[in-house]
Amino acid sequence: MEGTGKIRGAGTGMMIIVGMLLVSGLVTATILRFTSVSEDSVRWLLLITAMISFFTGGLFAGRKTKEKGMMTGAISAAGMLLLFTLLEYLGFDSTISGGQLLYFAAFAACAAFGGVIGVHSASR
Repeated sequence: MEGTGKIRGAGTGMMIIVGMLLVSGLVTATILRFTSVSEDSVRWLLLITAMISFFTGGLFAGRKTKEKGMMTGAISAAGMLLLFTLLEYLGFDSTISGGQLLYFAAFAACAAFGGVIGVHSASR
């Protein structure tokens, strides 16, 4: 039964990540469409928003499992990154570049750190 809790926690984290990324994507797309802001000027904002989304997903995953938060957050991130990789490979017929691997590593680290924080905040 212990593995089921981690899977539920990781699933919760993945749903939080997807939700936050969808909301931030819609807000950014609206800003880009209706203002004169260029995509290059919001590139770093999008990266920071994605990192916050992964951190928050890991936080909720760790809070739900109440143990082994680093692993639970990393599992959440791994599921999302697998989804991103499959989407890029199957949907856009391209492979992952070296720069994207660095982004993926940063996202996984943010989710794992969020899982650690989530476990420690849940125990109080």
